[in-house]
Amino acid sequence: MIASKLQLIWRLKAAAKRWSVQQRKSSTNCDLAIIGGGIIGTAIGRQLKLDLNHLNIQVLEKGGCLGGHQSSHNSGVMHCGIYYPPGSLKARLCVQGIDLLQRYCSLKGISYNKCGKLIVASDCNEAELLNCLLERARDNQVEDVELLDSLGAIQGKSTGCRGVRALWCARTANVSFRNVTQAFGTDFQEAGGIIHLNTEIVGLRQSCNCEYPLKLTREHGETIGAKFVILCGGLQAARLTHWVEGEPPKSSPQRISLKCRIGGHHSWGRTSALQSDGNVLLGPWAVPALKLEGYSNDEINMPYLAQVLGSCNFRNMVRRNSRSAFIKPARLCVQTFRFQIKELQKLMPNFSYQFAEKGPSAVQCQLVNLDGSFVDDFVFEMFRGTGVGQRVVNLKFTPSPAATSCMSIAELIAQEVKNKLDCTASG
Repeated sequence: MIASKLQLIWRLKAAAKRWSVQQRKSSTNCDLAIIGGGIIGTAIGRQLKLDLNHLNIQVLEKGGCLGGHQSSHNSGVMHCGIYYPPGSLKARLCVQGIDLLQRYCSLKGISYNKCGKLIVASDCNEAELLNCLLERARDNQVEDVELLDSLGAIQGKSTGCRGVRALWCARTANVSFRNVTQAFGTDFQEAGGIIHLNTEIVGLRQSCNCEYPLKLTREHGETIGAKFVILCGGLQAARLTHWVEGEPPKSSPQRISLKCRIGGHHSWGRTSALQSDGNVLLGPWAVPALKLEGYSNDEINMPYLAQVLGSCNFRNMVRRNSRSAFIKPARLCVQTFRFQIKELQKLMPNFSYQFAEKGPSAVQCQLVNLDGSFVDDFVFEMFRGTGVGQRVVNLKFTPSPAATSCMSIAELIAQEVKNKLDCTASG
């Protein structure tokens, strides 16, 4: 009797477990899954819910919070678009994006500091470069850029700064991109979007389910069905791209050291960035990361290093940049931030080491071509190829100024998704 009751209880528990699993599976199926809950992923999710509110859209983030990596480990600068080659995605989306982002922050009450950027030439050779930048600003339609051709005009923007000529970019600002990411996430959820934290996706492949042709596999084996997927992997972009292209990773992460924190100065374009809290970050400069998400010198992952060192792309990059490949890491380890301060003293002779302390580090990925040259623009692959790729948007390479451009990127991707849905419906 007792045995039969135990057997009945066991069967009921097993049935309840099967029902629970089935309910979980059905509830996690979606029209569109966004892998990556950083500033780009949340911006795209928000825009898609604004444009296509009827869709079941889910953001899948492997960490315990939104924007835990590149979105919160950066200088916080809203770039105006002066540096980027005319006609590039960076130039177009940055110029559009800074306007959209500043209007959004004002609407949502997100604090940002419209501090401006002062790009200073310390000698006549550098003054010629400023002329090129000014021409580029005009080509990119960057607004509110002013040429300062006297020491008095320069010191009117930053007391104590020295130089023969400078560009003043009034639109440059600083914001906490973490706060922006959180606001995007809130907007997305309020519009009916679903966010799954602590949800690492370890696989993406085609499914035999005609309604949900893509199958995403979670870390512990559960699956999520989706009609379309958008990859916003950030530092993990190479791994995610491998699911779509089946190629070995071609990106080489670089740790960006943002060295000193100083109070009370403007943002000099060459060497420093004013934060929203009033401190200043000197740098950045890049050295190789020893781990994909490694923010300090002692974070090392040997399998990852073996993969990078075995890449033809990486080895060719070292050959092309052999001198800087060894000098920059040496400076970081031996000279700490003294080199950056000496560079700053060329512009501000009275600046002292006592004003500085060691600051934070960030990590970004650099996409490297087979010949070792750097890819210098955003790379977005929209529904490319056959198989999985025809239902995937892959934001393959989103370096700076991607955070500034997040809302214009979101508009671009949302339009591509709408076009794809229209083609699918008519086909």
